[in-house]
Amino acid sequence: MLPYVLPFLLYVIPTTFESSGVFGLSYEFLCTMKGVMAAVALGIFWKRYAVFRMDGVWWGVICGIVGLLLWIGLDRVQSSISLEGIPGAELLKIWLLPGERVGFNPLSAGGPSAAQLLFVLVRILEMMLIVPLVEEFFWRGFLSRYLISEQFQSVAEGAFTRWSFLGVTVIFALMHTEILAALAWCALINTLYWYTRNIWSCVVMHGVTNGLLAAYILLTANWHLW
Repeated sequence: MLPYVLPFLLYVIPTTFESSGVFGLSYEFLCTMKGVMAAVALGIFWKRYAVFRMDGVWWGVICGIVGLLLWIGLDRVQSSISLEGIPGAELLKIWLLPGERVGFNPLSAGGPSAAQLLFVLVRILEMMLIVPLVEEFFWRGFLSRYLISEQFQSVAEGAFTRWSFLGVTVIFALMHTEILAALAWCALINTLYWYTRNIWSCVVMHGVTNGLLAAYILLTANWHLW
């Protein structure tokens, strides 16, 4: 389990407090360090992961583009939802309107300095390379199979039961503030994994969506998606 879980934890745990300035450390520093720690862990365990295959990779590119459109569109839908006057609205807000992640504008402090531009590059590299590897090895490579059998490595790539498909999708969505977008996007990438039986098609899809999302954020200043 360690090769699949440790890089994920090294990336996700710092994400929960990186915007709070814990120990007086800046967002930029914590964000960079979590990427470095996850990358080192991936490097240590690299030989334990599935060998790269091209099967379905082009489907990953196509699904990555579709995934971007889903993410942007459903984020807008979620932002437009109003629960005023609905019985139990406060409870519904917990599930449907969990709020936005802390919006961080790396270019806000006095214009784009060399350090700020360097951090933007680091953030994009994390989104396109580190996050897809860390998350796909965890969500699809480990958890989707572990929910079928504790001996998860005996479960074929891309295999799903109804409950493993639903479980991964719901847990993934609950870890994101864009919950509607995350539900649809995860269902799409699970379907891609089932169709291609290749974890690397999912890594490619994740990287394409994240790369295009980074471009969208920089072009439109939708920093809440950062």
